[in-house]
Amino acid sequence: MFYKIFLLLILSVINTTSAQLRCYACSFSSVDSDQSCLTITNSTATVDCPFTYCTIMRQEFIDPSGVVASFTRGCEESPDFLNHEITDPTFRTYYRACTNDLCNIGNGIQSVVGGNLSPTPEYNGKNLLVPGTGNGSNLQNNLLMLIVTLPLFFLNI
Repeated sequence: MFYKIFLLLILSVINTTSAQLRCYACSFSSVDSDQSCLTITNSTATVDCPFTYCTIMRQEFIDPSGVVASFTRGCEESPDFLNHEITDPTFRTYYRACTNDLCNIGNGIQSVVGGNLSPTPEYNGKNLLVPGTGNGSNLQNNLLMLIVTLPLFFLNI
């Protein structure tokens, strides 16, 4: 009986820790001739992300309007902004973040949806990020499994 419980515990821990987020990853700047990163295709690179967020950062010149200065798709633990737009005298910068596999799609102008960041319908107010949400439920499930199985082990049930 002990071996079955131990095996179940080990399998649940391995299952939780092996799941990683996958994100598209590419970048370019205005001096690059290859702007394929703007559009997701079958050849767009992906990465196994050890962090929480897939991200997009799109920076456009104010003048000439709409010309992309730089563009990045990637993976981050704690992005500067989640689905936010910042304008200064030189650039308009779009920051996008999501928490599902391969969710950092789109042109970076529209908010990306995926995970528990974007409510439906879309909320256009200020972002509120609550630490401790997201994949914490897997850890709680493993802790609960450990708490339940340890007494069974010591009671020899």
